[in-house]
Amino acid sequence: MKNIIGLIFVAVFALVGCDRTDEQQEIAANVQHAYEKLGNSKTIPTGNIAAGKIVAKKCAHCHGIDGVKAEQGAPFISGMPQEYIVSAMLAYADGSRENEQMKLIAIELKQQPEQIANVSDYYASLKTPWKGANVGNQSANRVSLDHDTIQAGAIIASGCNQCHGLNRNATGSQLTPVLAGMTPEYFIPALKSYFNGKRDHGVMKIFGSSIKEGEIEQLAAYFAVQPPFQLYLPGKGDAKAGGRDASVCAGCHSIDGNALNPNIPSLAGQPAEYLIKAIKDYRDGRREDAMMTSAVSSMQDQTIENLAAHYSSQKPEFSLSKSKQSFSPVAEGAKIAGSCDGCHGKNGNSEKMGIPSLTGLDVKYLVSATKYYRDGIRKNKLMKTMVGTLSDTDIEKVAFFYATQLPSSGKAVPKSNLAAGEKISAGCTSCHGEGGISKTPGTPSLAGQDASYLAAATLEYARGIRNIEIMTGPVKELKPSDVINVTSYFASLKAAKPDTVLPLSPQFSITQKCDRCHGENGKGGEPGIPRLAGQSEAYLVLAIKEYHDGKRKQHVMNAMSDTLSLVEIKAIAAYYARQ
Repeated sequence: MKNIIGLIFVAVFALVGCDRTDEQQEIAANVQHAYEKLGNSKTIPTGNIAAGKIVAKKCAHCHGIDGVKAEQGAPFISGMPQEYIVSAMLAYADGSRENEQMKLIAIELKQQPEQIANVSDYYASLKTPWKGANVGNQSANRVSLDHDTIQAGAIIASGCNQCHGLNRNATGSQLTPVLAGMTPEYFIPALKSYFNGKRDHGVMKIFGSSIKEGEIEQLAAYFAVQPPFQLYLPGKGDAKAGGRDASVCAGCHSIDGNALNPNIPSLAGQPAEYLIKAIKDYRDGRREDAMMTSAVSSMQDQTIENLAAHYSSQKPEFSLSKSKQSFSPVAEGAKIAGSCDGCHGKNGNSEKMGIPSLTGLDVKYLVSATKYYRDGIRKNKLMKTMVGTLSDTDIEKVAFFYATQLPSSGKAVPKSNLAAGEKISAGCTSCHGEGGISKTPGTPSLAGQDASYLAAATLEYARGIRNIEIMTGPVKELKPSDVINVTSYFASLKAAKPDTVLPLSPQFSITQKCDRCHGENGKGGEPGIPRLAGQSEAYLVLAIKEYHDGKRKQHVMNAMSDTLSLVEIKAIAAYYARQ
């Protein structure tokens, strides 16, 4: 926190990127001027801590006045290097980091740059311990999960089954949530909110008149130990669009809807219609929660439907069954892939006409194609049934398994004019690669693929059933004989195993990559670079994913995260959060 004037620009360039806008340069200059007014001696603090505490009231809703509240996915900032806090605020002000609430606050503060100096110095001066993986945990509120408590809860739960279903299934109505696997920390206050009128529901209000305080805990214990079951009721929303918009929710509910904070509900696998109603209730004031209302107050109906479809399509995790297993995503993918063998063949080498081989395809293509089936973007009832319960990380693991398998050769090719097919294929190679071996991860290789499958897929593009403009235009011009010839030609070529960067052990990634800048075990490194040890796990997942997807621009972090899989991102975040 001393002699920050020179360091601030190092931080800005390191964390925001070298290509600064004129506006950002002006902001940075104003902030520097504010520091210079405060004094240039190495022994003089770079801000007014007392004044900064007053400014911090604008930040307290999410970060807390103590810097460790972590609401709405906000990071812990107590004791964070001042250089980093300032550079992050500049990034929000100029839009190179995207967060509407932070942008509004940063733009307001930039009018008086000394406030940025003061509030950053205030938070940097704090020594409030970070909560890490235990953010939100209140162990005193945990109920007993002993046998007698659970059995007593099972008797009470019989009165819930008509609407919520036996143990786990919401069978009465799509507006009824799944209760299985719900944490007692969330279940108990949510149930009481119906009883005390904070949530308006006539049936639930009546139920509250007959249940005692101790019975609420017994009921919570019973549902907590029931493994959740995904109903897959995605509604009418666009799950893919919802996935793109989910960053607004991911900080609290996690990127895949499996909340890491027990006081926050998991959304994964809940019926879409229930999620839609709940979000609208918060937006329209029928449910009261300042954090939720703030997050969804301006959300349009279509966005809500899309978010609901996305989270409904995610696989719920059972928190009580989580254990510290070895990091082996390919082996885990092989186990999941066993259910695919009946159609796609052993190790993904199909021997059935009309069924594609899964070998020879890049991980990124396999992931996107599988999600299309899971989310209903590609219409295939059987595929949706088979992959509908897979989480994003499950899909990724399966993709890594198939990408590492050796493609078989010598598949039967229909009688056709291969020479004519080769001529037509010239129009395909710019995307699908010479010899049908794609060099673009998101574009499939066609070499050695089943000819019947290729022909069927080509016709689906031509008819708009598969809606990708870059494919629809060219294949519309093909005659039926052209389709047979070109697909047979690609089927006659030899498939190749793609170059695949396998997920690294998180411990390796941490020691060889992350710790170089962020310090040993993420406990702090160079000035302007944030400490990771003990940070909120949900925030770390979201932040790394934003660098991975390019939503946060910083060339070093973008390059470091580009090759990370979601499996690795979650493992790295979990490691640092527990330091």
